[in-house]
Amino acid sequence: MQAMLPMELLAYAVSKDDEEVDRWLSVAREMMLSGRKLRKLADISAEELATSFDLDPATAKRLLAMFTLGRKVGVAGKGDSEIETISDPQDVADLLDDLRHERQEHFVAIYLDSKSVILRVATIHIGTANASIVGLREIFREAVREGAVSLIVAHNHPSGDPDPSTEDIEVTAKIKEAGRLLDIELLDHVIIGERRFVSLNRQKLM
Repeated sequence: MQAMLPMELLAYAVSKDDEEVDRWLSVAREMMLSGRKLRKLADISAEELATSFDLDPATAKRLLAMFTLGRKVGVAGKGDSEIETISDPQDVADLLDDLRHERQEHFVAIYLDSKSVILRVATIHIGTANASIVGLREIFREAVREGAVSLIVAHNHPSGDPDPSTEDIEVTAKIKEAGRLLDIELLDHVIIGERRFVSLNRQKLM
């Protein structure tokens, strides 16, 4: 399998048996020649896949799941091991690299023990992350449940520009204050863009 071209892997992914592979090769070839990078295929909806490449809904969903899983596995695996500890904002950006491609904002909390080992990564909210929407209760309920000593929050900017907004700074201040009261330190808020990321801690904005 490792020696196969991407279009051949796609054909095998949607084929029920070996006899169907040749039939699906033409569809896979069209995908590869459609002007999309392979990693970008996970950005389109199952409906768009079905319409663009004349797929039935079940096949389109199966392909989309495969694309998404492949991207997440690629992010998780750095060499032969996954990211287990956080030492700087780059670790956060690497851990959550798949957020660069999301078309909605995903607000994520990373819970750490006293040695900065990751206890859990949880998606808190999907959508615009303003101060009135991000739930402090959800953030710190999970922190307490995991026995976290500290946490890092992060979210993506679908625009691709990670420069923090006024709302981002307000959200950070709100979380930091709540953490202070609960003795759970907020270490950083990392904003992930298309080609770069911003650490509010490094920029002294928290």
